[in-house]
Amino acid sequence: MNDRQAKLRLRALELIRKFGKGSSGRVLSAIDLIEGLYFGTENGRQIFSHNSLVPQEEDRDFFILSKLEALPALYAVLEEEQYNLPELLPMLPNRKVPGVELTSNEHAYGLIYAVGIAQAIQMQRKNQHVFCLAGDYELRYGRAWEAIRLAGEQRLDRLCLVIDENDARDQMIQERFEAFGWKVIKLANAHSHDEIVYSYMKARITQRKPACIWAPTIKSAGVPFAERKPEYDDVVYSDTEMQEITNILT
Repeated sequence: MNDRQAKLRLRALELIRKFGKGSSGRVLSAIDLIEGLYFGTENGRQIFSHNSLVPQEEDRDFFILSKLEALPALYAVLEEEQYNLPELLPMLPNRKVPGVELTSNEHAYGLIYAVGIAQAIQMQRKNQHVFCLAGDYELRYGRAWEAIRLAGEQRLDRLCLVIDENDARDQMIQERFEAFGWKVIKLANAHSHDEIVYSYMKARITQRKPACIWAPTIKSAGVPFAERKPEYDDVVYSDTEMQEITNILT
């Protein structure tokens, strides 16, 4: 874990405490995947093209958060990137917040929306990419697989779907993506900044098919006393616990 990853964890947990509720386990499983996208570079250039001063810049890349529970992680990253966020932040994704591309309260809707944006980019032949973070549980929805099938059929190579896998229950998922015409990039360590950045680089250069980054993550990653323990999935950490976490991460 690098210093930025540790700092972002603390900020995301502070936001959960401010909200008074939140899925801390799923936030901490996803935060490194978002950090790697926003701060990853290749030969000095950003992998993810964005501008905190002009969030709606016309030629920007898109990050679509389909995994709704990970919103505090995105807020922490946007703050670190100096986006001008409002003091009162909504608890669900809302496009009124700078850096948030989609208003949503439904699972798998972000995935569908990302496919739609990738279609538009392909039709207009624009030099932009779409990155979407989804939870593995969203693949239980038929509408998600309809969008995945469509993306493969249309060879949407400007689309990268990141699956935050907390529970390795379906061993056929990778085969299903490949059957639908996707390139699958599976991470060995889904919390390693360098490995995550490298996977985004490979996704960007994939041609004539969409890319899926398969990320087997750890719930509550970075908080040793909570990792992989279901009882910590949806907690608001106490003052004592936050002090212990602060001591671990700083």
